[in-house]
Amino acid sequence: MKCTICKHGETKLGVTTITLEKGNSTIVFKEVPAQICDNCGEKYIDKATTKDLLNKAREIVKNGVEVDIRKYEKVA
Repeated sequence: MKCTICKHGETKLGVTTITLEKGNSTIVFKEVPAQICDNCGEKYIDKATTKDLLNKAREIVKNGVEVDIRKYEKVA
């Protein structure tokens, strides 16, 4: 797809690191699948992955964790 940020690059499948913060909690997910612009590096996460990340983050925050770093693994 054409990058909506720089308008010049094309996105390619890759992986990225996503950091989410809520209150006193910081959650880092590594190796998250994403479409990444080959020109500016902008990252696009699909809806299903975003929903999964947010659900996992809610559980982590609910458990009172302040810092959590993990490799992203999509549940089938």
